[in-house]
Amino acid sequence: MRFTKAEVLDMFRRQDAAYRLVIVASHWLRHTTSFKPSAVEEARGLWMEVDDEWIVFSDLAEELERDPSVLVGELAMNQLHTTVRAPFEILSDYCEDYDSRIGEKLLTTRLRTQEWYLYASAVRNAVSHNFRFKFTSSFKKRLPTTWNGMSITADLDGLPLEAGNFWHRQGYKLFMEMRVFAEALPEPPSTIPLSTKESGP
Repeated sequence: MRFTKAEVLDMFRRQDAAYRLVIVASHWLRHTTSFKPSAVEEARGLWMEVDDEWIVFSDLAEELERDPSVLVGELAMNQLHTTVRAPFEILSDYCEDYDSRIGEKLLTTRLRTQEWYLYASAVRNAVSHNFRFKFTSSFKKRLPTTWNGMSITADLDGLPLEAGNFWHRQGYKLFMEMRVFAEALPEPPSTIPLSTKESGP
């Protein structure tokens, strides 16, 4: 097993906290004049040394003063993408490893029959391919899929992931449904390979 159930649940906890922290930070970044110190003040005075070169952050201060919505929206969406992609992958890994131990596709089948699975799979693939949908011919045959009022169709192949098919409220709800699935996972079977166990009389 690549992960224990406890490790799976801890990853969900950390991803949840990171996403909600970005939401908190977005208020500071969007409404910077309401806070002391402001994000603009912090950015203007911040420098970072990388390979003997000092990187300035003053350009971020200028962008936050001009219009913070684009930059802050990008930050929040990047974290939302991670909040869905990482849990989806670790769930898939856990189910595959569990099934390999018991010799049948029990958890993998259960995972793939979840109402949200196909939608989540399409989103995960888009996040992993420069935020554009990339469908195999076999995957296209399983489309369209609709979950929570959001639809993904085969003609989206090659097109970017956009608000019309993935956004914050739906994305976080998807994360929460995956988390419910994770919490119901069985503990992994014995880590001792069956081939090494002593045979009975």
